[in-house]
Amino acid sequence: MRNYEIMYIINPVTTEEQKAEVIEKVNAILAAAKAEDVKVEKWGERKLAYPIDKKETGFYVLTTFKIEGTELKEVETKLNITENLMRYIVVKKD
Repeated sequence: MRNYEIMYIINPVTTEEQKAEVIEKVNAILAAAKAEDVKVEKWGERKLAYPIDKKETGFYVLTTFKIEGTELKEVETKLNITENLMRYIVVKKD
């Protein structure tokens, strides 16, 4: 098991309910891939470095977890098709 973190940006025009659903869906994807020690930090709405789909802000969420590296590809595949998720990045922590 290795430590990873995922930073993702949720579309700012979504409601609070929809944001909670996206966060719950990401956690469900991680749970299905047998991730452990999942911790979620909501950073809130922040200005983007550059516009994405003509939007200047996004709702940032940071999630840390432990997972086998072989399961990570499946997680990324499911994240690619998640609605209201504008961008994400997965980073291995040392």
